Amino acid sequence: MPEKMITRNNAEALIEDQVSREIIEGVTKQSRAMQMFRRLPNMTSNRTKMRVLDSLPLAYWQGSDTARKQLTKMAWDNKFIVAEELAVIVPIPEAVLDDADYDIWGEVRPRLEEAFAKKFDAAVFTGDDKPTGFRADLLTSVLNAGAAITQGNTLYEAINDAMTKVEESGYDVNGLVGGVDIKGKFRMMLDTSGQPIKGTEIDSMQKAYVDNGAWDKTKAQMIVGDFNEAVYSIRQDMTYKVLTEAVIQDPATGDILYNLAQQDMVALRAVMRLGWEIPNPINALNPNEETRFPFAVVLPSSGAPATVNVTFTVKDGEGETAKAVEGAKVTYGGQVKKTASTGKAIFKSDKNTSNLYRVALDEKTPVFGEVKVENTATSVDVVLK
Repeated sequence: MPEKMITRNNAEALIEDQVSREIIEGVTKQSRAMQMFRRLPNMTSNRTKMRVLDSLPLAYWQGSDTARKQLTKMAWDNKFIVAEELAVIVPIPEAVLDDADYDIWGEVRPRLEEAFAKKFDAAVFTGDDKPTGFRADLLTSVLNAGAAITQGNTLYEAINDAMTKVEESGYDVNGLVGGVDIKGKFRMMLDTSGQPIKGTEIDSMQKAYVDNGAWDKTKAQMIVGDFNEAVYSIRQDMTYKVLTEAVIQDPATGDILYNLAQQDMVALRAVMRLGWEIPNPINALNPNEETRFPFAVVLPSSGAPATVNVTFTVKDGEGETAKAVEGAKVTYGGQVKKTASTGKAIFKSDKNTSNLYRVALDEKTPVFGEVKVENTATSVDVVLK
């Protein structure tokens, strides 16, 4: 048997740190979100805290030479990146492993990278199969911030209007992301003389086309924004295991897809953990976190995707004597709203999803929880003590 032959017995030798780094690098290249977002240092645990500016200092006119100078303060809030687990199993016939001239990693690596990149992008951009620990996806967050643009006369005007939304939030637009179909739309952007639009800010902007199957063009044409304000971090503990006697089942139905021992196969299982967040710190142009957001969306002609309302009702006690709490800060899937005089804060949400929430007010004890949303509006009652 030639020394370079890869067999079932020595397949474990392929699973090494160098391979782990190469696959992670490949995922970041294939994921359009990771290409555009800012990468933070690797996480040292499954939850990383970020300190985000939440309150700006105020300056005052003195009014006279002897007036006492007034005091002000700055405040910071916590945001967290939660690492969620991403996994894939790649079944491989033993006959393939026994082929002395076959580059097994040349075949397997692109499939792993593509699978990881597609799943992450879909969860981040439009919330498809989003894990609970992730914040709300970009599209849903934009809808809650009121930064969705419906195309009017031209796509060029719609992009400009979306950029204006971002700029009014105090951010500079540095890129856009969309499906591969918008490539053709950019090629057909013409000026009043019928010539392609060239040399403008929109033309020169960095563009990422999601070509891994993760983009849903029925939900959005493109998302524009300040991509430095979206961050991600990898919990660098990618692990592998070669399965030899397992049964591989369909996750949805439980049907048996492969019986490895019976079908003379092995399977490579790869696991990766990572998370992302949008810090969205306060700035001078827009101190209101409910409407301040570093991204905007250009919707398809069909309009905004269907969402359901998640209504939080916050009270200071239970029973008939309980009163509605105004001004409580409700954080739902990374999005923030304050309760009205009725004690209510209403969010738009994807259907069939789960998000974590936090409700806080001054000296009250914060309340944490999880909301599972199905196909109808959901109500959450919270008592602050």
